[in-house]
Amino acid sequence: MQRALNHLSEGLTLIVVLVLATVVGRWVITTAPSVAREIATPSRTVLPTETSTPTLTPRPADTVTPSPTPTLTPTPSPTSTPTYTPTPSTTPHPPVALPAPSVILTSTNPTPHPLPVPESMPLVEQPNDVINILLLGSDQQDIGSAGRTDVIIVVSVEPDLPSVSLLSIPRDFYAWIPGHGFDKINTAYSYGERNHYPGGGPGLIKATIEYNLGIRVHYYARAGFDGFIKIVDALGGVDVAVECPLSDTFPDASSPTGQTDVDWLPGIHHLDGKHALWYARSRWSTSDFDRNRRQQQVLRGLYRQVMTLDIVPKIPQLWGTLNETVSTDLGLDEMLYLGAIGSRLNTINVKSRFVGKSVLQSWTAPNGGYVLVPYYDALASLVSEALEPPANARALQRAFRVEVWNGTPFEGLGHVAAERLRWEGFEVVSVGPADGAYPRTQIVDFTTSAKGSAIPLLMSLYKRDNSDVVSQPTEGSAVDFRVVLGSDYDPCVATKLYWYPGSMATPTPLPAAIPFATPTPMASP
Repeated sequence: MQRALNHLSEGLTLIVVLVLATVVGRWVITTAPSVAREIATPSRTVLPTETSTPTLTPRPADTVTPSPTPTLTPTPSPTSTPTYTPTPSTTPHPPVALPAPSVILTSTNPTPHPLPVPESMPLVEQPNDVINILLLGSDQQDIGSAGRTDVIIVVSVEPDLPSVSLLSIPRDFYAWIPGHGFDKINTAYSYGERNHYPGGGPGLIKATIEYNLGIRVHYYARAGFDGFIKIVDALGGVDVAVECPLSDTFPDASSPTGQTDVDWLPGIHHLDGKHALWYARSRWSTSDFDRNRRQQQVLRGLYRQVMTLDIVPKIPQLWGTLNETVSTDLGLDEMLYLGAIGSRLNTINVKSRFVGKSVLQSWTAPNGGYVLVPYYDALASLVSEALEPPANARALQRAFRVEVWNGTPFEGLGHVAAERLRWEGFEVVSVGPADGAYPRTQIVDFTTSAKGSAIPLLMSLYKRDNSDVVSQPTEGSAVDFRVVLGSDYDPCVATKLYWYPGSMATPTPLPAAIPFATPTPMASP
């Protein structure tokens, strides 16, 4: 089938996160239209709450003009129907044994090293049944070419709870690549393929993750970028909770001028595949850190779309189609097992972390490139916490319950706030209008004990001080907190929190870069 675009989003890999960590086989509906028609006819959904349905139309008092809702373009009917071979149903069961550790070579190129060679990071302590999967998004159109892996996400699956922890690693992370030397971490896969590293590209990127972050990677999955738009359009579009204003100009073959200007204001936006791609990829006024956040917003929106499709039982029949689109060392048994875990997963027990600004230093590499050098002591602490299951899952206790009162002129902002609260592990009980005008956002605390309180986190999310917190201890209250959005509510504030689990000392200043020398190709082992 003719592909419509040459450059699609690294956000495709986040869809594979969805596949592997939650509802494995659902992703393939975009590459097997006949299967999609067999399974269901998707309809548009909106961000869910238990007691209210969001209305996306601004109230009459709105003073800000919302961005236009993109027009969905129907996906052309395929000219050929992909085939798949049915296989007998298989009962999901855990792997008999996890794969052996990757080979970590100690030899490197004989060129001078621009920084002191770091020691191998100690392995993160995890239960024996935890499965770590490395999700890679290639900058190539399909999985037949190596290229660079511009999206790198570790998915740590705890089967018993169950819970999933996601850790995003920036592509500019300046890593010690075994058998090669220092370079951006997104080059490791390509080096492994070209230089015949043990295990090829997957072997070297796994070894690089283990050496620099202390994470034993059991499996990997890698996807190209030629399917993102079809994924979104096959699901009827996606509702995205836009938190920060975003404007950009994109090449657009369907536009008379060859390009399209797009402006998104905070609120709930229903996006077709092309616009979801643009939202996930925009770089004009933001960083890669922010792009990772937006990709995960699209992922969460798509997760809500596909949760209504009962596809897990069809994984065996769809296995051939999935193998044609994703390069992975996961077998059918492992995929079935992960799908079974995903069918039991509560999204409150999905945890997101990022290797971000709090543990990285900007630096100019010898070749003049921009890189991010890790502050290793801080990185070790972040990785350790990041891969732990969410606190409420570990303690087998319920999440804090929150109701949102929207005192802003925009209906959608209440649901934007609700989505961020879910992201932080809160259970949003309801979203509704406030009982009057509030000039400042307010937090009402109904809890009767300060032990383990979520008030500090809520204050950070909304940039509040003590005067904005109202204590109303109520025994047996149906909710623990009420967030009342006032006219000063800025949803973008919450996106600028850079998490780190401790106080970080001032990093040692990095040396000036030495003159660049072209690395000598590594000999075959």
